Amino acid sequence: MAQNAPIDRKTLAKIGVEDVQRFADVGGGARRLALEAWKRHGCKIDLIDFCENGKFARERSDWMMEYLGWLVSRGVKAEDVRLVGSPRDVVRADIVACLGRFGDIWRVKRLEKLMPRLFHSDSRMVIDIRNGTGGFWFLKKFGELEVIKKLDGETLRRVVLTPHPPEAEQSRSWRSRARQMAGPDGFFRHSEGHTLLYIPRDPKVLVVTFANRDDAMDSEAMAFGHSFVEKQGWSMLGVLASNWTWYRHEWVIARFEQLKRKKFFKQFDRVIFYGASMGGYAAAAFSPVCRKAEVVIMSPQSTLDKTLVPWETRYERAWDRDYSGPYGDAATVSASARQVTILYDPLEELDAAHVARFTAPNVVKLRCPMLGHRLASSLAQMGILSPIILKAMNGELEQVEFYRLLRARHDSPRYQAELFRRCLEAGHETLARRLAAWVQARGENRQIRIALEELDARRKSAPAPRPAVPSPASTEPVLAG
Repeated sequence: MAQNAPIDRKTLAKIGVEDVQRFADVGGGARRLALEAWKRHGCKIDLIDFCENGKFARERSDWMMEYLGWLVSRGVKAEDVRLVGSPRDVVRADIVACLGRFGDIWRVKRLEKLMPRLFHSDSRMVIDIRNGTGGFWFLKKFGELEVIKKLDGETLRRVVLTPHPPEAEQSRSWRSRARQMAGPDGFFRHSEGHTLLYIPRDPKVLVVTFANRDDAMDSEAMAFGHSFVEKQGWSMLGVLASNWTWYRHEWVIARFEQLKRKKFFKQFDRVIFYGASMGGYAAAAFSPVCRKAEVVIMSPQSTLDKTLVPWETRYERAWDRDYSGPYGDAATVSASARQVTILYDPLEELDAAHVARFTAPNVVKLRCPMLGHRLASSLAQMGILSPIILKAMNGELEQVEFYRLLRARHDSPRYQAELFRRCLEAGHETLARRLAAWVQARGENRQIRIALEELDARRKSAPAPRPAVPSPASTEPVLAG
């Protein structure tokens, strides 16, 4: 197998992805980092057989099976690894690694067509760039760069790339399909950057959904929650963005005010605004167009107006948008809704700070600790997202019922591993071991088992503590009287 780039345990932390579900190695130079990611997160691993010429290999490269064998020999299950040999098999990954290949010994520009296919809104790419290759200038058009390590006598730099949001303008075929879905009684409105799609079904219930940042990166994405809303037979007004706009655009505002003037929302008995993250912000922010609105949102931002949230360090490309006006500060304007139900992880510091700004009496806050910013994905993996959202949209979700459903997280390997990690980081090794014993008695948790093995190995290899030397005073006899 070709020589792999050196890594240390800090590399994974420096990349800065809290929840890694998929790791992609382009070219096969990051096997040690892939193994560390699997140990830490239990993620899937994609081996991308992309060659020096900027094309997929015609026949499977020798390094693929050798890499797979190396991973399996170190405990990785073969079913957790995908051998990707064609463009149609490429999926988005949380971490994309390209170490010791493109940017170092191969021309980095040949990644140009592959990179956008691998990124979602929170992806990170770690890549080695050699001085004089033009790699830095090339990569800057894809995102922000941060040097995390200097190698090879400082002629090689390991860089983390945070992707810019791409323009994902919908194709003609998508727009044609959307018009067909709207039918003669619905409507499809499209402008540069945003789309409104109204699909009439149940005349009593309308769900207004807002796409999130991941949807904005997919030119073929349907409206957020489309399948779920369709299964309930409810009418849907789907709002989509082709960039990370937070829907702060005159065209979007004008369309909602037009619908309000035409009393579009008054024809329904119930109107529910629904979204997550960027879409969660928009759902709360635009809810004032309907006085009877109910809002169900996950991990929302309250605003990105830096005068109101100076502590927000994410989403820099959206900071300069205008968040003033009647649909600007979601935490304030959503006070007119019947109810605002917010699901969030209180341990995600920035998410919790945004939710804390929602102080109106109509707000119901449902805490989902250790499920992260992408908690919708976590709840879906546990099989409880649909029942929770359905009850919330039906106005039937009581807090007692919610936390009863949320107990399913106790059986989630991801939740168990995260709780175990937090115990260790807080210095509670005994508690972590008790948790591990409880988990392992009920079934296998690979991440916890591997972490325990490493913990035991470090303890065995640590030098024995030296016995304390008694002080001279303690060895002298005590003289009475």
